[in-house]
Amino acid sequence: MTAVVPVTSPSRLRARVNFAIFATVAAGGGWLFVALDRSAGQLVGTAATTSTSGSTPGQGLWILVPALTALALYFFNRDGAGSLGLTLRFAARARWFGFAAVIFPVAVVLCAGAATAAGVAAFSWTPATGKPPLLEAIATAVGFLLVKNLLEELIFRGYGTRTAMALGLPGVAPHVLVGVVWASWHLPLYLVWMHPADFQTTTSLPWSLFLPAFFAGIVALSVLYGELRVRTGSIWPGVVLHTISNALSTPLLLNGHLRIEGHADALLGIAPHSLASMLLFGGAGLYLLRRRTR
Repeated sequence: MTAVVPVTSPSRLRARVNFAIFATVAAGGGWLFVALDRSAGQLVGTAATTSTSGSTPGQGLWILVPALTALALYFFNRDGAGSLGLTLRFAARARWFGFAAVIFPVAVVLCAGAATAAGVAAFSWTPATGKPPLLEAIATAVGFLLVKNLLEELIFRGYGTRTAMALGLPGVAPHVLVGVVWASWHLPLYLVWMHPADFQTTTSLPWSLFLPAFFAGIVALSVLYGELRVRTGSIWPGVVLHTISNALSTPLLLNGHLRIEGHADALLGIAPHSLASMLLFGGAGLYLLRRRTR
């Protein structure tokens, strides 16, 4: 296993400037687009998370503008930190894609199985009233999620990770830095664009507890996604992992297939804010990091 992200004489100062601009746009731009939606009288709190249903112009700009910012910085303020990771040519390709494809389904089985065995969760193939069957919901969502996650991975791994790695930070620090920006980018979705009922189905925690747990969970995921990017030099394993995780977790939770009682979602849930998710995905990322740097 060799790291193939090319970092040829990077300019650390320029990388710092670029990352600061990138982080400001990614973390703060969404609130500007929320304000634009409200000024235009657009509905909020009605958007679906696996399709364009109920989405607003601001929500489209929320993902498009950071992607365009990353591309502009990459092409017009070069820092020598390497490519955007769009290549499909990397060592042990089948192994990395296989890993990306199975890790989330395995995690779902482990977490849901443990929660069910503990008597705090129940699984049903029958969806909630008015919701599609599980396999239909997954198949319907995959096309949209592939496009959305290609853009999201281009932003946060294609540009974010490659630039953070050029800052000269030790160990896990570049992934943590990207994770904080990535978590901040999500906030307008959860606070404004996501339907309140969907949010309440996702977590039982109050905002005061959910936010720190969510940030910790996204940082843990960032270590895994970032190591996949560094180890392969490509964003595509991350796109596969991201798409499968979204396509499985969203219908399981929002369509009533996996019902978790009380606050068990904070311990054994399949969403990023759960302790089990942090341990499984963060642990896998740290293992890959240790193997790479050993």
